[in-house]
Amino acid sequence: MERQPRILVVGAGSPNADMVAQVLQSEGVAADWTAEVKRPSLRRILSVDVVYGIYLQTCSRYTIAAKILGKKTIVHFVGSDAYWVKREHSLMRRRYWRFVLNHTDLVFYVSPHLEKLVGRRGRVLPFPISTNAFREARLEGTLQPDRDVLYYCPSGQANEEIYRLSWIEDYARNHPQEKITVIGNSSNPAKYDFKLPNVLVIPFVETSEMPAVYRRHKVLIRMTTEDGLPRMVHEALLSGLKVIYNGREVTEVPPEREPSQFAQTFKNAISSIATK
Repeated sequence: MERQPRILVVGAGSPNADMVAQVLQSEGVAADWTAEVKRPSLRRILSVDVVYGIYLQTCSRYTIAAKILGKKTIVHFVGSDAYWVKREHSLMRRRYWRFVLNHTDLVFYVSPHLEKLVGRRGRVLPFPISTNAFREARLEGTLQPDRDVLYYCPSGQANEEIYRLSWIEDYARNHPQEKITVIGNSSNPAKYDFKLPNVLVIPFVETSEMPAVYRRHKVLIRMTTEDGLPRMVHEALLSGLKVIYNGREVTEVPPEREPSQFAQTFKNAISSIATK
């Protein structure tokens, strides 16, 4: 019986990298996860067949080390990667990132336009989400919406630009009758003082608590300078919210958001690079 490939998922931050590893494990893939991205562990690299990096910005060192050691590599390119690639002033760093992308065995993109931006052929694969948890949240109906708009904007100068803080400030002023909630994440909690009575700022919400947060709102609005494919867009849609993403209403959930479908697509991709 042929041994299945062993995968090391590399990526800091939650919930993408850790959840990807959990999904792969639950679907029978021999996957492990590390968030220690700055100093690649040669021992861990040597113990696996494929190094799978989540975010180009954090996995590049592991990717290069894995290639030197003769391992297969995958990079999952996201919207925030696009932001930094486009705005990086250092020619050396831009060449470094290009080198990593050109020499990895496979690149996943969370949305199709990122493949065009990078110019390296790959596969479109959105991150998985806990689809059942959000569907159940919609069916339970134990909480009724008491607020209007949910908006994501973590703190930090770059984040304020990427997630368009100025847009939601203007929206809140122009819609004083609407109750607006702004949230961040655990790494960059929202710490804004809007000085507007209709705006509530919540620093961050644990992933397990997000279904209840969605049920309190009528609409999710996500605005960003870099189109990726945020998990929140489809989490909110499954939870019953109207979803507006960069000015357009979202009405469908990609099949790869289902953990089982994500894992199957991943397995197929592993098979394709294993034969190279």
